[in-house]
Amino acid sequence: MSARIESVLRRSGVSLTQHHIDAPTMRFGELQINESTHEVRISSTLLELTSKEFALLAFLASSPRQVYSRAQLLEHVWSSSSEWQNEATVTEHIRRLRAKIEVDPDNPRWITTVRGVGYRFEPEPVS
Repeated sequence: MSARIESVLRRSGVSLTQHHIDAPTMRFGELQINESTHEVRISSTLLELTSKEFALLAFLASSPRQVYSRAQLLEHVWSSSSEWQNEATVTEHIRRLRAKIEVDPDNPRWITTVRGVGYRFEPEPVS
């Protein structure tokens, strides 16, 4: 039965693969992250992120509310350590990412700071 449906869709020009690729991998309200296409959209507006900004956002969003230290983010996103790379790298990338995805980067909604610990991704607005 599914082969028949796929055959009809293929002849009609509908691509199941393309639809799957275009679908967001993660969706949090108006924020959509598509790991297949490396695209991030807010309210259907495509954002221009660097490869590292995308990797950082995708990593944080894949474990909502989990707090990561700068050292952990260096290890997981940069495949590095604080012995080889300064933790200020993480701070700067977070700042740039917030400038692109947040309405008010000084009062972030998506990527919040946990004082003395690190950063976390908030899937729901903080009350």
